[in-house]
Amino acid sequence: MAIDLRDPAFLENPYPFYARLREESPAYWLPVEDRGMWMFTRYAEVELVLKDLRFKKDIRTLRPQDNDLPQMLSTDPPDHTRLRALVSQAFTPGVVRNLEPHIRDIVNHLLERVKTQGELELMRDFAMPLPVIVIAELMGVPMEDREQFRGWSTHFALGNDAVSASKEAQERAQAAIFALGDYFRQLIAKRYQNSQNDLISSLIAARSPGQHSGGKLTPEELIGTCILLLIAGHETTVNLIGNGTRVLLEHPDQLERLRQHPELMETAVEEMLRYDAPVQRSTFRFAGERVEVAGQVIEPGQQVSAVIGSANRDPEIFSQPERFDVARTPNRHQSFGRGIHFCLGAPLARLEARVAFQGLLEAFSKLEFAGEPVRRPATMFRGLERFPIRLA
Repeated sequence: MAIDLRDPAFLENPYPFYARLREESPAYWLPVEDRGMWMFTRYAEVELVLKDLRFKKDIRTLRPQDNDLPQMLSTDPPDHTRLRALVSQAFTPGVVRNLEPHIRDIVNHLLERVKTQGELELMRDFAMPLPVIVIAELMGVPMEDREQFRGWSTHFALGNDAVSASKEAQERAQAAIFALGDYFRQLIAKRYQNSQNDLISSLIAARSPGQHSGGKLTPEELIGTCILLLIAGHETTVNLIGNGTRVLLEHPDQLERLRQHPELMETAVEEMLRYDAPVQRSTFRFAGERVEVAGQVIEPGQQVSAVIGSANRDPEIFSQPERFDVARTPNRHQSFGRGIHFCLGAPLARLEARVAFQGLLEAFSKLEFAGEPVRRPATMFRGLERFPIRLA
């Protein structure tokens, strides 16, 4: 079979296409520009690609001319092990837990502003500003710069997709990365001079046990880590809130069930992550050696893509995978990845989503479509551009 990821039908609803791939071509070669990539759509192979260290992340070992800023998403052990250990010192579960009261205040403030309007533009008024406020405050970004942050993050999400992004969008994404690098370079320099109670200062202070200056993040590693935290801490949660709200409105029985049983909120968020994953495909990986997956030999240097959105609906793992069930358990979705690259920000995304949906349901007794949601033209980050909702 052949599929076109730019097909509007695929962009709107990729899941029937995934079902065919799982059945007919679980190892599917997708031509992309001059390279192409292997797409794996079954749960078992997706998990293998995400966890198996024979699949590499550091593009510089494959194409030395590509010299992006170092960060955890584009490194392999031992560099990745060192970076993640250092970042984990600053971005701890305790730091995330302590944010809950403040996140609740932000949610209530954003919703209070629209209560008298009768309509909510979910993405503009709520889903987009909430996570950027949270991550910007956590990192110590001044309030006046947050709107610019959101723009850079959006350009990256729309342009960092070789399958669906136009040349212009890819150029805007590259410009956004350079702009973010310059911005964080200046902010980090200020924190070296004057430490604050923020994540950047904590990252600067993080040190590998038993080491001196060599056990700290370098300035370039700090910049790359800050860019990663901003984008990962913003885009995933924006899409989770937008996609999750849409699926609730499409399943009014489940929305009512959640209203009647608010104790189901945690499992509901997990089901939103499974049913319409905010990140549909894994970030860049390539085979570091000859590997056989799903009966297909992957040659060294060939790019591979784990299709998380498809794995999350594999009937071999999930009973009635096309059914949205806010009480589904167990729910072993792969929306935050697997293995050493499991999303470090998963606890924050879960917390923000839980508080956001609690706030929405408490603030409004009725939520209805006020128009057709407009989807972003992207195949990797799956989200909405606009989503008008009628309130009551």
